Amino acid sequence: MPNNVYPNLPSSVIETIEIDTDNNTVSVIYKSNNKRYTYQSENATQFEQQFLAEFDQGIDTGYADVSVGRFINKNVNGGGLTLLTD
Repeated sequence: MPNNVYPNLPSSVIETIEIDTDNNTVSVIYKSNNKRYTYQSENATQFEQQFLAEFDQGIDTGYADVSVGRFINKNVNGGGLTLLTD
């Protein structure tokens, strides 16, 4: 499935993440301003697998040690996600 949407995340900052594996893009919608930021991903399929693995690890702890914002920030700072400008 080329476009996967993950709404209602256990995050105080991020509302929704959309991953488009056909175009290698990741869109993040923040709760504070409901604005969409779209990033180019080196490999959206791999990003999605890492994203899902992060949440699988948090199931037993009630997501106490899982931070969606930190995960996104780590990928942006690491170069895996590059902000697209219109």
